[in-house]
Amino acid sequence: MTRGDRVLISGGNGIGTIEAWLAVIHAGALPVAVNPALTEPELRYVVDDLRPRVALLGDAQVAVMHAEARAAAPAPLPGGEPADAAAIVYTSGTTSRPKGALVRHLAYVGAGQSMRSWLGLRDAERLWCVLPFFHINAQAYSLMTALANGYELCVSPKFSASAFWRDAAALGVTEVNLIGAMVAILARQPSDTFVRGALRTVYAAPVLEPAENRAFEARFGVRMVTGFGMSECTFGCIETPTSRAKRSSVGAPRSHPDGLIANELRIVTPRGELAPRGVAGELQFRNAATTPGYWNAPEITDRALQDGWLRTGDAGYIDGDGDVVLVGRYKEMIRRRGENVAPREVEDALALHPGVQLAAVVGVPSSLSEEDVVACVVRAPDAVVGEAELREFCALRLAPYKIPARVLFLDALPLTPTMRVAKERLKAEIAALLAEAPR
Repeated sequence: MTRGDRVLISGGNGIGTIEAWLAVIHAGALPVAVNPALTEPELRYVVDDLRPRVALLGDAQVAVMHAEARAAAPAPLPGGEPADAAAIVYTSGTTSRPKGALVRHLAYVGAGQSMRSWLGLRDAERLWCVLPFFHINAQAYSLMTALANGYELCVSPKFSASAFWRDAAALGVTEVNLIGAMVAILARQPSDTFVRGALRTVYAAPVLEPAENRAFEARFGVRMVTGFGMSECTFGCIETPTSRAKRSSVGAPRSHPDGLIANELRIVTPRGELAPRGVAGELQFRNAATTPGYWNAPEITDRALQDGWLRTGDAGYIDGDGDVVLVGRYKEMIRRRGENVAPREVEDALALHPGVQLAAVVGVPSSLSEEDVVACVVRAPDAVVGEAELREFCALRLAPYKIPARVLFLDALPLTPTMRVAKERLKAEIAALLAEAPR
């Protein structure tokens, strides 16, 4: 391999995948870990886009490379700078085809050095990785934190809600990173699945309701820390003492504990103006660890990076305490009756109802004009809540134009491999449901 070559790694969570990934970086090439569950068309898309020099498809090939790398004589570190790309991470593609984000060495190293202070970790920790290794969270926040601080790292093949607490106790882990949906699922597990162990810190993103987080802490005896980060920007936001009590708040911009990475945030309105406090706009970050762009996508790169600022596509505002409050994704904003509706705001309202386990809100074409707000809900176990009750519940908390026109009930929400709701797939399911049972 030569510098800049791409190496596709399609293996499950395990030591072989991790060491193969590290070996590629050591050789000066770019590892690209992808979901081993990709279908043939999905994998073909990535291969055609990436044009890898080597493709390790499956655990068997990963194991061979893992063994060869361990048997080889130590090689000198390759040349390169902190700002150079170290790896490529394909985004989950909730609203479009996946994009290959280039991740700098500094993004990985800086996150690993900083996570300890962001979470308030101690000298001796045993981290637990249950998120897939093709996700930036597992790479930058679990693996790199372990390497930078000399922590032990336990890696599980996948997240299991029913076995989570038993496995945590058996492994003796003290910290774990979760996606918000995982927290919600764990909170609804039967009490007999809980086994007390050494786990004391849970990092979760995206955030849930403060009341849900505090209830989770009290029930399981852990401390939750919430934040915001991206494949394109490992230095996003981390909770503050004031943000912990606020709905949809992710705290303030993260900083490096030694001041080595300055992280700036600005909020920009759709007109391109800087938004004052309390006014929503697009979150944009500027720091030395942000992505230099996307693989094989110069036009997308030009749109995402402007004068050194990364356009996140996330909408939010900065409140009077200096905390960032998210209101949704710009691509997911719903236009209804001349007003913009943030799906997250409606989802947050629905999540307060005890009969709701999960909720996702999307806009669908309206017979009148613009869009209608449609909510898809997974009921909590044994709940009998209906559509009228949830619409009335929302009416007590939301302006009339934000109340869902329809509430549809599903057994499960379609998820991306990184446990985020796949909104485009959800829209297709909604279209089918509405066609079968028009109101």
